[in-house]
Amino acid sequence: MRVIPLRQRLLLLLAILSSLALVALGTFSYVRAKNIMLHGAESAMALQADTLANAIVSQYAGEYARAVASLRQDPRVVACLSGRPYDHQGLMASWASFLRQRPEAYFVYFADMSGRVHAIQPPRDLPPDFDARTRPWFRRAMEHPGVVGWSDPYTEFITGKTVVSTVATVDDPAGGKPLGVLGLDITTDGLRNILSGVALPSGSGLLVLTANGHPVTATGLGAALADRVDTTPLRNLARGTYAAHGTDRAIGGTIGDNAGNGATYLHVDGEQVLTAVRAVPGPGWRLVLLVPQEELLRAVAPIRYGTILAIGGTLLLFAVLFAVATAGASGRVGQLAEYMRSVARGDFTVRNLFTGRDEFGALNRHLNELVTARRDAEAALRDAERQHRELVENAPIGIFRTAWDGTINVLNQHGAALLGFRDVAHARAVLDDSVIPLYAEPVDRQAMLDDLTAGEVVTGLRLRWYRRGGEAIWVSLYARRTGTPEAPEVESFFLDVTDQVEDTLRLEQLATTDELTGVANRRHFMARLEDEAARAQRYGRPLSVLLLDADHFKSINDTWGHEAGDMVLRHITDVMGLSLRENDLIGRLGGEEFGVLLPETAQERALRTAERIRAAVEDAPVAVRDVWVGCTVSVGAAEYRGANDSLDDLIRRADHMLMRAKEEGRNRVCAQQARPARAESPDGTGGNGPAGNGQDAA
Repeated sequence: MRVIPLRQRLLLLLAILSSLALVALGTFSYVRAKNIMLHGAESAMALQADTLANAIVSQYAGEYARAVASLRQDPRVVACLSGRPYDHQGLMASWASFLRQRPEAYFVYFADMSGRVHAIQPPRDLPPDFDARTRPWFRRAMEHPGVVGWSDPYTEFITGKTVVSTVATVDDPAGGKPLGVLGLDITTDGLRNILSGVALPSGSGLLVLTANGHPVTATGLGAALADRVDTTPLRNLARGTYAAHGTDRAIGGTIGDNAGNGATYLHVDGEQVLTAVRAVPGPGWRLVLLVPQEELLRAVAPIRYGTILAIGGTLLLFAVLFAVATAGASGRVGQLAEYMRSVARGDFTVRNLFTGRDEFGALNRHLNELVTARRDAEAALRDAERQHRELVENAPIGIFRTAWDGTINVLNQHGAALLGFRDVAHARAVLDDSVIPLYAEPVDRQAMLDDLTAGEVVTGLRLRWYRRGGEAIWVSLYARRTGTPEAPEVESFFLDVTDQVEDTLRLEQLATTDELTGVANRRHFMARLEDEAARAQRYGRPLSVLLLDADHFKSINDTWGHEAGDMVLRHITDVMGLSLRENDLIGRLGGEEFGVLLPETAQERALRTAERIRAAVEDAPVAVRDVWVGCTVSVGAAEYRGANDSLDDLIRRADHMLMRAKEEGRNRVCAQQARPARAESPDGTGGNGPAGNGQDAA
């Protein structure tokens, strides 16, 4: 048996130690780069989850919560539940208008404490024994009286669809006790559209759960897991009791607005999935962002392959160094050892010690690949940190972090630009490092601080702020309390919604109003007529329509000009409004022709109203260029006859009577009826108006 000399044994030991050092260096480089990359991805996901949760509140949940909070205070609802008379038709009309503007909300209703439903829109017939107290929406409202709440998803009774309900108790204004419950059924299509618009890595997904872990809606990987919530830790994740990163630190505390905010890894079908959870204030939902770990580690794939290559190279290194040791090549081994020591000290300079095609040359090349991979990983890490910093600084929303007294600690560039400043430094200098000058109403900030002190998260709060130069804008604000109990801070995210607010008001005005006179346009008038006709037919109530036309209007335009004609039309609508009830509707149907919708009005009463309008217009001339211009109207009246009467026939009869009024001399009222009716003269004796006013007998 051959005995290896001591010198060769020392060289062999050096080769073994060097190989182990190379393996340790490669493993350390890969693990460190992997951890840094994952940490950066977690931070980016947390910011994206925060932004998306805020978007859900401002674009979906907040709007319907505010709508229910407004609807529950309607005096007509309170009057009904208090046992007092109320305008049922007017309430149904306002609800119908509300639903037309919100396609996702398709049922609004309220019930008293005995479970009886008093009103539902769109109208539906409920079973005689229907008891609202057994329904999830009623129970949810009674669990938290006085506040707007959200039910878990459930099967809606009438249509069989799966919905969520925004509910609130209707309280007695005098005593504060609940009189009943008002609910609004909403589909989740809008919520799904918000989630679908989010750009995520391949194979990722979003999932919205209730606080109890029941799915609301989902996309991508979230949709695949929605049907398996009970077989995964997702239910515990929604409740805030799942340990993050395998430690004993819980993601959240009790179930509440702040519960479930954190990140952890789940095993899904043998794959590691990074999961970021954010509470959605208001509904109390949990937004779950799911990204496979493999997608996050694509940037460090070269390091992984470099590590595998390095480990393979160590085996070759071991064989080469053993051969060198036995052959007495200690000098070349020493050079490689020095190279590895310099790499361990953080020097990633590539050294071409051996350029030959032998074992030492191959080992040198493998070591150079490892050093290059490590250097690229460090560069990738720096680039990821830079991108994360730029993401925060250039986020498409304004970001504030302030001390409790309003001192600015953090302001991003986009926020400074929204407020009209050149940059962050300019904003802090002009504002003297305080957000208080921004508030048009300083009490708004104090109210926000009171809510944060009470442990609430402020979401979708619309405030008026001042931009640089004193311009007032509307902002939508999301705020939460951060910092420590000794030094609390306020973290705020805000968006400029001035255009949205103004566009909403402008669109509502354009959709329903005639631009010249300010009364309803033809489209709105006909839609309201259709609703009132359906209601009259359903409940057997009377309904009448008046058609009015300004007499000799062309001569007014020809004599005084179109500007005077516009003044006359506006004057006529003003006079008409003084002669009508609150629930009556005036509409401009075209040119100088107007319509008047009279709910709960039979023809006899409609004729009295028409005569009152006719006389009022005749007695109120218009001042045009210092000259009083008299004007009169001709009126045709018709009453709705029920199920066998179409709206076209109703309008046609009224128009026919209008034409007859004009043919018989204008400035009069005509209607088909059993006997002629004459308008009262000013002295109360009855008779025609000055221009002659009468009605045609049927």
